[in-house]
Amino acid sequence: MLNFRYYFRLRKASPMLVFMAFNLFYFSLIAQNKTDSLAESIKLETDMQKKAQMLDELANEIKTKNLPLAIDYALKAHRIAIANNYVREIGISSSTLGLLYSYIDEKLDSAIYWNKKAVLHLNITKDSFEISRNYNRLGVDYILKKDNVNSARYLLEAVKWAVTTKIKANAYNNLGMISKKNGSYANAIEYYQNALKNYELINSPASQSRTLSNLGSLYIQRKEYLRAKDLYDESYSLAVNINDSECISQSLNGLGIVTNRLGDPEKAINYLQLSADINKSIGLNNEYAQQVLNIADIHGDQKKYKEAESEYLSVLKIFSEQNDSFTMSAVNNNLGDLYFKQKMLKKAALCFEKAYRYSLGFTDVNYNRLIIKNLSSIYDQLGDTKNALKYMKLYDELNYKMVNVAENVKIVELNHAYDTSKKEKQIIQKTAEIQELQSSRKYIYLFIGILVLAISLTLNLYRNRVRRNQKLEENIQSIDKQISSLKIENHDLKMKLQQTESELQNLESKYSKDKEKLPDTHVSLSKREYEVLLFIAEGLSDKDIAEKIFVSVTTVRTHIRRIYDKLLVKNRTEAISMLHKYQLTNEAA
Repeated sequence: MLNFRYYFRLRKASPMLVFMAFNLFYFSLIAQNKTDSLAESIKLETDMQKKAQMLDELANEIKTKNLPLAIDYALKAHRIAIANNYVREIGISSSTLGLLYSYIDEKLDSAIYWNKKAVLHLNITKDSFEISRNYNRLGVDYILKKDNVNSARYLLEAVKWAVTTKIKANAYNNLGMISKKNGSYANAIEYYQNALKNYELINSPASQSRTLSNLGSLYIQRKEYLRAKDLYDESYSLAVNINDSECISQSLNGLGIVTNRLGDPEKAINYLQLSADINKSIGLNNEYAQQVLNIADIHGDQKKYKEAESEYLSVLKIFSEQNDSFTMSAVNNNLGDLYFKQKMLKKAALCFEKAYRYSLGFTDVNYNRLIIKNLSSIYDQLGDTKNALKYMKLYDELNYKMVNVAENVKIVELNHAYDTSKKEKQIIQKTAEIQELQSSRKYIYLFIGILVLAISLTLNLYRNRVRRNQKLEENIQSIDKQISSLKIENHDLKMKLQQTESELQNLESKYSKDKEKLPDTHVSLSKREYEVLLFIAEGLSDKDIAEKIFVSVTTVRTHIRRIYDKLLVKNRTEAISMLHKYQLTNEAA
């Protein structure tokens, strides 16, 4: 069980903090002396292999103090190793350069280049430790580039080559993070559990605590709240034992979320408030604001509007200082909803206006569309016809961008019809040319009769004309075949469209009986989104649905994501349950 007494012990830790500060100062002096000593030794060293090693060591020593100089030292070490063909030193200096460039966001490609080069040379020396470390760094670099496929590939290689438990644990932890982002929760749980086992072997309670919290978040996603709570309790206990404020805050935050899901919002608020206080005390303003935002959402659900309003306004100030436009848009949107529930329409309109301005840089058209719809509705209720019309026009423009599949199919049919008409015109034109050529033959014969001396020249001209006619006739036959093929394709396309429309009519009839009205907290589906959901209910895969409605699988997944957002569900099962229970579109009603 969680014991809050541990939290208050943090306030009595000031003597320990003073001791830690003294140690930090002492060891910084030692590090500076070591740096100066290395710099002097390098000047006197005549053995080029040792000199390369010392330059590399010096680069690692100063990397947090003077990154450009560290890169310069590592490059010198690399040049010496290349000039003297020191294979291991080439690999080690390349590894160091990969690490140093990874600290610079715009140099990630350079970091990847050097880490790959390091692996190439270290493979010759069979240095498993360094190979594993570079594979792990490559995995992290690709995480930063948001390339999860390559990241997972290199992290698995890091696990394969790992000779130290720590590198293996870190690689498993990163693999868990990637799988979580991809929504592969089962794989993520397996990777995090492997990381946890390895962190236990090296006795790293801080890493254990963080990994337990990560596991807890996965079980929340799977709605296994009791299991998640046990994991967060264990994470909290480990964090308190080592007096790690960040880990304590992370586990308290998880406990707040899972406790709210278990139906105890008051206790959840207590957990989240404790987490927020810790983050504020250690200067983690962004994390502090996130906890307050979670508390505001709970207060809003409890209809404690004044508390929620105060909390939303406080976090807006923090996020505005950080220039976080995405979060600013979301918070203003939530605050607008809060005012709207209280019938404070002018304040709601002001907040939605801000949310809309902050959202202009996003690519989520549906999110922008919902904000605009809210603005149009509020201005209409306020009697501000001008603004209501302005936002309704914007809403219509965004809807126009979200063209449904049926319209796309019609466009395809029109294109086919246009191509067919174009081919027919070409046939008429070619036929006219043939007739003209055939007419000109008479003049050729007459000319041959008159100009006997030019018979050979005329015959050659005639042969060329005949060949051209043959090619034209072949072209006509080819065009006839293309027209026939286009007509067949057009007929097949119409048949498939009719079949899809028939299936949709049957499914709409099947799922439209005796349903409740959709709650105000949810957003009605568009016709196309509703049709996609009907096919989901019939057990069709994303690929099958794409074939049914003549779009790409990516477009189908976009529709599914929007369905989840509008219905406030997380998976297909929950969406199907909503389909059986509620009227999801005006058309269905």
